[in-house]
This record gives sequence, structure tokens and C-alpha cells, in this order.
Amino acid sequence: MKRNGFSLVEIMVVVGIIGFLAIVAGLAIGRGIQGSHKNQATAELDMISTAVLQLAWDTGKWPNGQLRINGGSIEKWELSSGTCGLKDTDGNYSHWKGPYYDGALIDPWGNPYFFDPDYKIEGINHVVVGSFGPNGGGRNLYDSDDIYVLLDD
Repeated sequence: MKRNGFSLVEIMVVVGIIGFLAIVAGLAIGRGIQGSHKNQATAELDMISTAVLQLAWDTGKWPNGQLRINGGSIEKWELSSGTCGLKDTDGNYSHWKGPYYDGALIDPWGNPYFFDPDYKIEGINHVVVGSFGPNGGGRNLYDSDDIYVLLDD
């Protein structure tokens, strides 16, 4: 007598293979999304760095209100307020010609972009604008997933 159909073992093997392929595809999609977020953050930081430099040239001050020639050590953990001078001003920036940036000041992971005039890279302080990256690990916790643009080179 001839039987039509598949055995339980054959069906389980096929389901296992499909499950494995779904996991591999999911991981690849996750890596692609993470790479896309990093590229977006880098592009936005390039635009924000241009805006910060224009603010500094026009007003002689960084977003932390300190003179351009001496960035000081005051970080700005959120750049959207008027005290930073990028979107509007609280009156502390003479010769302000902004707004200098009209995009979002939140990175792809939902954290605000920051300005840090004493960001440590290999033990040396640099002026940067940055993102805390995918892990969102923050304030003065310099780690390998931070994304930043140097403003003092």
C-alpha cells in the first residue's frame, strides 16, 4: 500500500530549516537597521557641527556660552534650548544670525545630541558634538559606541 504525504520527521526538518533561515534573516535586518542608524547620526552630526561652527564664528561663543577661543568645561547635554543658540537665542549671543539648524536634535536612538568642549579621546580633550550611540551611555562616560565630530581640528 502506497502512502501519500510527508512523515512527521520530514515536516520537522523543513520547519527547522525555515526557522533557522528566519533567525539569520532577522539578524541581518537588525544589523542593517543599526548601520542605518549610525549613518543617520553621522550625517546629522556633520550638519550640527557646521551649525555650531557658524554660531561660534558669528557670535564668538560655543553653544555652552563660553568664548570660542576657550571652550571651557561646561557641556550641553541637549542642544535645542535657546541657551545653546542653534535654533533660537536667549539674548546671550551678540551678532546672532540664526537659526543655524532647523533639524531634529535627537539621535536615531531617541537621545539628545550633545556639545562637549572637553571630550576625552585617548586622554586628550577635544571640542565635539556627538551622540551617545546605540547604548545611550552618557554624560562623561566615553565609550566605543559614541559617535562624534571634532570641532577643534
